[in-house]
Amino acid sequence: MRDVLRSVVNGIRRSPALNSMARACVRAIPDRRHITNMKDIGPVAIRLRRHRYLLWEHPLIHDAFMVSLFARLIRKDDVVYDIGANIGLYTRLMRQWFGASYIYAFEPMAENRELLEENIRLGNMGGVCEISPLALSDAPGKEELQIDDMNSGSAVLNSISGGEASSGRAHFGLPPKTETVELETLDAFAKRPGVRPPGMMKIDTEGAEVKILIGGRETIRAHKPRMAIALHGKDKARGTLEQLEILECPAYGVVREEGVMKYRRLAVADFDRLGNNNILAAYDETLLREEPKPLAAAPRNR
Repeated sequence: MRDVLRSVVNGIRRSPALNSMARACVRAIPDRRHITNMKDIGPVAIRLRRHRYLLWEHPLIHDAFMVSLFARLIRKDDVVYDIGANIGLYTRLMRQWFGASYIYAFEPMAENRELLEENIRLGNMGGVCEISPLALSDAPGKEELQIDDMNSGSAVLNSISGGEASSGRAHFGLPPKTETVELETLDAFAKRPGVRPPGMMKIDTEGAEVKILIGGRETIRAHKPRMAIALHGKDKARGTLEQLEILECPAYGVVREEGVMKYRRLAVADFDRLGNNNILAAYDETLLREEPKPLAAAPRNR
């Protein structure tokens, strides 16, 4: 069934007319809760409209590079900070596939947290995962969060979006949908009583990656977590590479050079020629030098 759905979706994407009609139909999809059974993962709670892609896309295919970064950077029994956990699919992989011992899952968007909590329960991870409603940033406070309830289930801080509606809502001519969230720095969170320091961090926060690194310099320098970072735009790519340079933490990724994709160590000047928006960083550079390869099959909690 999943292969059939994938074929249908790919056919629609190749046809401009069908693609336009399909987008017009998205608004009619009920955004109700649904549990889909994902191969190698198990039951996963989604919302049909905003997470519809999970009905046919699998992390080993759709998110192959990021998953390969997890395989490289997560060590069995690591404490992992999943920053921008969304509904918890990656959170589940971190435990089920890669053997993380404990996970702090940060997700400020309330509707995503509802599903995150359910997916932690469905994955029998209640005792090894702590969910935080915080939006990690470069300073404490409160801020409006722009919510995309049409296309992705993601959310963007107003300071990143400039107060504009999320891309999904803007596409359909809808006004902004927001909620107020609490901001905290990574450094302040890591100092809370009982909080364990990170061995690995995944940062995927729709443009807040630079703010998180600025607010986490002390923690990163002290504990040297291995990091998988998703970049959102050239300005954020440059800012992220600048922060990693300040932290003296090597970063690797894929760049376009003379029409060829090359995997190598990144410099700040590479910000506008990245061939993949996911990069990896670690103080132990030997972990980074070999290019991560897509996994052929799901690992079994190494």
